[in-house]
Amino acid sequence: MINDAQHGFLHGRSCVAQPLTTLHRIGQLLDNNIQTDVIFLDFAKAFDSVDHNILLMKLRMYGISGNLYDWFSSYLCGHTQRIVVQGVASEWSPVTSGVPKGNILGPMLFLLFNNDPTDAIPQATSTGLYADDAKLYRTIMSNEDSACQTALSCAGVWSVDSNITFNTSKCKIMTISRRRRPLIANYHLGSVGLKRVNSEVDLEITLTSNLCWNTHISRIVRKANIMLGLLRRTCPLLTVCNVRRTLYLSLGSIADVKSSPVDIRQRDQGFDIFL
Repeated sequence: MINDAQHGFLHGRSCVAQPLTTLHRIGQLLDNNIQTDVIFLDFAKAFDSVDHNILLMKLRMYGISGNLYDWFSSYLCGHTQRIVVQGVASEWSPVTSGVPKGNILGPMLFLLFNNDPTDAIPQATSTGLYADDAKLYRTIMSNEDSACQTALSCAGVWSVDSNITFNTSKCKIMTISRRRRPLIANYHLGSVGLKRVNSEVDLEITLTSNLCWNTHISRIVRKANIMLGLLRRTCPLLTVCNVRRTLYLSLGSIADVKSSPVDIRQRDQGFDIFL
């Protein structure tokens, strides 16, 4: 039922598997000197913007009916909220959007709501999804190639139909190529032109326009060094090597996320100095 492009909140898929799938394909194209344009999309307040009526309609489309559908309807609808500031309360207002947070059901409801944007996008354009993070990418063969813009426009139509908006200030374009003069096109979402970048952090991986990993490695090492500096300042009397290593690894686990052997080797060099 869940789209194959989706990797969020699913068993056997992760924030590692999604970029690996995408980057493997883009890397193959890069090795063949084929340019790829990547569009990074960002939903505005994604989990809070899920329209309950549209979500229930989609649940019906997926075959949920009868008592189970009634249960979902009761679970989502009929809630109210108000704001209290310094003892003064606003009027009660109905809650018509958003999925519940802090439980197992909320993420799954969001995935079902966000399960069909790929149906609106032409098949020639690939899609990568991780929960509310999305990207479109496609090969560019000429200056007249408008397929990527067509896919972006289709994504815009889907967002209008689903009553959820993109945060255009965070939607970006990156051209991945080793050519000296890559084919540059301007893209727009609705009436807003998207910003073009040479590097972008996507699911904690720093991507660059030539898929060089120096920027990503430097970022990981910088995080590790910040953590080492914190430990030096706060634990000057902690002299047991194994305890210091355990503390560093537990607090600095963010440095291991999606790290290459080069990342880990450079990080460990800093740790040896710390010891």
